[in-house]
Amino acid sequence: MLRMLFWLFLLLALISALISKSTIILFLVLAAVMAAIAVGVRKAQILEEWSVLISGAEGQMTKVISNVKELLNARKVPTIEMKEEKVGPELTPVAFGETRDFLIIIDRRTLKLANFKIYINAIDYGNSLFVSWYLTYLPDVWQTLVALLPGTRKIIGLDELDLFNRQDLTAYVTCVHKCVQEGVDRLILEMGQDPSKIDRCSRGFFGIS
Repeated sequence: MLRMLFWLFLLLALISALISKSTIILFLVLAAVMAAIAVGVRKAQILEEWSVLISGAEGQMTKVISNVKELLNARKVPTIEMKEEKVGPELTPVAFGETRDFLIIIDRRTLKLANFKIYINAIDYGNSLFVSWYLTYLPDVWQTLVALLPGTRKIIGLDELDLFNRQDLTAYVTCVHKCVQEGVDRLILEMGQDPSKIDRCSRGFFGIS
């Protein structure tokens, strides 16, 4: 709908230029508003996820996240960046409302890969600890604007990645997945529990185990 309105206002601006120039600015402004709305309503798409509920691990959020950061640093992947941030339910930074703390992982090996972020969270659930990660895809501002052009509805996505991009993305997701699991295993072993009972397969496009 936004795309259709964007092009409708541009068409009306073109017609105004040929007939009456008094309304050109109005239609151009309306087209710009549609473009701004398209950028503002972007939502992160979850492509892959994994989670585990650790019984009796209430209050151990910091320990798990610290384990994951240590393990990721030990992998020595120079293009991987980590940051801790409070985000809202749409997985975007918010100034107010409900937020949760996430460790966000980005691999900047290529521009395409940087649009795929992994969000890691550990939160109490009763006397248990719920640990999860989510691989998300969110086009940047320029890709969103270009997507308004005819024939370019999808700029980057899993279907548009070439073989090398897919290899890099799979390696990145597998690396983070293994580090999260190892971080969880450490905590479970410290608690005297058996980590072999954990379901280690992620759910989504990759199905990493």
